[in-house]
Amino acid sequence: MSRQKIDRAERLLEKSMGLVKKGRFNEALKTFSEAEKFATESGNPYILYNVLYARGSFMQALRLHRDALGLYERAAEAADGMIAADPGNIDAQTCVAAVNNNLGTLKKELKQPEEAGKHFERALEMLEKLLEKNSGNSTYLTHLGMASNNLGNLYSELGETEKSEKQFKRALETYGELLAKEPENNLYQSYLGTAYMNFGVMQGKNGFKEEAEQNMVKALEIRGKLLASDQENQGYKADYDTTLEKLRELREKGKLEDKAEEKKAEDKTEE
Repeated sequence: MSRQKIDRAERLLEKSMGLVKKGRFNEALKTFSEAEKFATESGNPYILYNVLYARGSFMQALRLHRDALGLYERAAEAADGMIAADPGNIDAQTCVAAVNNNLGTLKKELKQPEEAGKHFERALEMLEKLLEKNSGNSTYLTHLGMASNNLGNLYSELGETEKSEKQFKRALETYGELLAKEPENNLYQSYLGTAYMNFGVMQGKNGFKEEAEQNMVKALEIRGKLLASDQENQGYKADYDTTLEKLRELREKGKLEDKAEEKKAEDKTEE
């Protein structure tokens, strides 16, 4: 491996990220290409992974999904190579988890649900191994909750209700563990609210009206507190408004269904 080329790739990667933050996207694209060239020539899979992952994230943010997909797949190859060389390497396991979670999200957007599920499962597998060695690690738990929530949504779309429920419960448990340590952490509260919301939507879609309402109410309470703490935060406001609207839709649907059942009962009585 060439130490000089590794150093050059790292400097170019740092420069690329700086250009992205400044909104100089065309320059960033060029610098990413240069960083990738030196990372490839260095023979170091870790720096190559970092460059490909960062460049893929940038492409995904630009909605250039096909370009991002190719970069993430190459990053996954580099990460798998690191795992093959040293299965117990924490950095390698972290890389595998991160890139597979992103691949899952991207393939879900590209309407490839089965492939997306495989990537989310792979991410969870690595995160579980990381937590075996470092239980309670907030970073690993956060990513575990995100992957579980992603899988819950995916299984819901595929109509696999039991699998979806299992993953949402796991996400809720994970965020609950995080909040037990940091009860005032707004990010964890936001993640918990999202998990309750998504769980409620899934339950409502499958006819579990009472359970759905309970989870949506919990989501609304969490999101209401976040909005009250920062009323100018547009993200908090959008989340609160969305939850309130979904809850109203659920209750209205329940009323219509109840009326339909009453009408059926009346018709049978008349017969």
